[in-house]
Amino acid sequence: MVWKNGHTGRMRKGWAFSFVALGLFSLLGQVVLLREILGVLYGNEFFIGWTLFAWLLWTGLGAWAGGRGGGGVGQAPVWAARCPIGAAVLLPAVMALVRAGRLLPGRVPGAIPDMLPALFLSGVVLAPVCVVLGVQFVLSVRACQATDAGRTLGRAYALETAGFVIGGLLYSFVLVRVNGFRVAAGLGALNVLASAAMAAAADIPRRTLRLALPVLGGASVLLAVLGGRLEHVTSAWRYPGQELLKVHNSLYGNLAVTRIGAQVNFHENGFLLGAAEEPLAAEQLVHYPMLWHPAPRRVLLIGGGFNGALAEILKHDPEQVDYLELDPALVGLARRHLSSAGRAALDDPRVCTVFADGRFHLHETVAAGNSGRYDAVIVNLPNPGTVLINRFYSLEFFREVRRHLAPGGVLGMRLAFAPDYLSRELEDLGASIHRTLRSVFAAVSILPEYEILYLATAEPVPPPAAAELIHRYQVRSLQTDFVIPPAIEYRLSSDRIRSVRAAFDANPRARLNRDARPIACYYQFVQWLSSFHPRLAALAGHAGRPSWRCAISPVVLLAFVLVSARRRAHRLGAWAMGIGSFSLMTCELAILLAFQVFRGYLYYKMALVIAALMLGMALGTAAGTRRLARATPRRLAGIHVLLAGYAAGLLLFIRELAPGWIGQSLWLEWAFLLLAAAIGALVGYEFPVANRIYLGPEGGPRRNPGTIYALDLVGSCVAALLAGLWLLPVLGMIGTLGVLVGLNAALALLCLGRN
Repeated sequence: MVWKNGHTGRMRKGWAFSFVALGLFSLLGQVVLLREILGVLYGNEFFIGWTLFAWLLWTGLGAWAGGRGGGGVGQAPVWAARCPIGAAVLLPAVMALVRAGRLLPGRVPGAIPDMLPALFLSGVVLAPVCVVLGVQFVLSVRACQATDAGRTLGRAYALETAGFVIGGLLYSFVLVRVNGFRVAAGLGALNVLASAAMAAAADIPRRTLRLALPVLGGASVLLAVLGGRLEHVTSAWRYPGQELLKVHNSLYGNLAVTRIGAQVNFHENGFLLGAAEEPLAAEQLVHYPMLWHPAPRRVLLIGGGFNGALAEILKHDPEQVDYLELDPALVGLARRHLSSAGRAALDDPRVCTVFADGRFHLHETVAAGNSGRYDAVIVNLPNPGTVLINRFYSLEFFREVRRHLAPGGVLGMRLAFAPDYLSRELEDLGASIHRTLRSVFAAVSILPEYEILYLATAEPVPPPAAAELIHRYQVRSLQTDFVIPPAIEYRLSSDRIRSVRAAFDANPRARLNRDARPIACYYQFVQWLSSFHPRLAALAGHAGRPSWRCAISPVVLLAFVLVSARRRAHRLGAWAMGIGSFSLMTCELAILLAFQVFRGYLYYKMALVIAALMLGMALGTAAGTRRLARATPRRLAGIHVLLAGYAAGLLLFIRELAPGWIGQSLWLEWAFLLLAAAIGALVGYEFPVANRIYLGPEGGPRRNPGTIYALDLVGSCVAALLAGLWLLPVLGMIGTLGVLVGLNAALALLCLGRN
């Protein structure tokens, strides 16, 4: 790094350490707070994109503010050294504030949150920490800056990115099960060292920090000691009116067990998975598909074995029940809190519990030559409100299930429904799943009530009559409370079947739900939004039907860039960085989505994908910094030609290669890691190049050195919001990557035109 006034090696090491510590704090702080926000907002995956958007936006504003203020260059080291103290104090405070969100006035315990207040809470609470981190980066750069601002920014960016990589690895392999307060305590101790290193490197008077650093160090130790108690007390705030029995961080999320009177409830990331005893829901889901088959001997249950579904399946006396559950910690908690009947079902010798991702397990059994040949496959999962759950409602999943069904086998699944009023949003969701099922199975029956049941078979045979189901019910000597012969007769003869089927068949909007285009996930989001804001939901529903306007929007954007950069070449650096960062974040989301689809959902390994991306960024930034003499618009053109080629290559990989590599899990995993590192390297290389073009070779004294860093963050946060909430679910991975190909190719032509 370039240092002012010939600073010593001690100063170089002190500031270098501070940049690495900043990156590590940023990554771990982001993960911890994201986990907390998901806990308050019921694990809704759409809030991941929004939270990432808010994080990057506030950090970008902090970077801009740091470039504008800071008390002048002479005061930059002093304020930079104070920032880690502020961030360390704010992190646990924000964690507690997020958990207290359920206690705010107007919140109904257990109710689904209104979108706008939820967005406000999850976005605004991040501001204090993020602004401080953005200010710290820019002030630290100003404290180190000599005449070559672009080179200084590039090396600082590379060091910060290295901290991100270290943080990603630490989280993946060490801290994923550690409670947030103890992680915050460790980060507080790290920031004590970072602040002390900056103070020593810049010869800041000791009186400035001599009180704050020992106090913060002692507070970090105390926070680590009391972390377990604080975790339990503040976690209880998430469940007002309930007794918190147990809270546990697993590889896949935050698990909690609560009690209201005699009822024991299980939660994951704040979302109610179900109660220990749910006889109505369990009977409705299980007995209709089990009765649909004349003699179900082998049964597959995917998810939700703790709420009574297993016990209901066993009433049909099957030979074997394979129960697939992703998280072994959830089953472990269930064993300790279920009734004796619930534990007996889990421990029944006919039940084989498999801890694996359902999609991955089904594919692996086929690849191993064991098709499974199940008589009944029952999916006991919530509506497809997340990309993870949507994978069990997609065309590709249904094809996997069909390959595992024995002759006459049946697939049974459900969606939450409203039998008396079929809204436009609910119709789109239900019709999409119905249409997707019908594209795979020869016969699909629907039984709509407060939950709509889908029953699908591979053979084109008419559904059994109610009399046949009742006969099977009696022959098997079933003892049930809700699915009884009169209820069966009513359910199969209801007028709602004809009216709902007619509405689904006539729906012109609903599209097939695919792994690469999880449109049902988007329909579920719109349906949830309609509960509070019908007009906003109508607008979102219209956005779910893309038209020619979507295709020309990148052209309009580039026309604006052309007008803006026509007379001022330095603006090319700013626009190129924004579009490069947009491409980076969009490709990152596409890679993560594809990783879920083709590799199987393994949460802790996804952090490795992020770490690979950040490592690529660090290497790319370092390479670009060493070649600043070649920082010209033509070099920018070359970078964006490569970005366009990368997007095209990723498109072909997802469409053609990845589906055939599913059985080769190790090779597929390495392919995703390399793809993540490649896009990180390309955009990382662009960062110092864009800085040099924007600031000029002399450092651009009248231009804010934090502008390119801020645009890097803004481009990423726009992509996190736009790609996460609209492009990927509506256009799909293939369509989204096609947009990136055109966007980067057009920008490359624009840059060539400046030479």
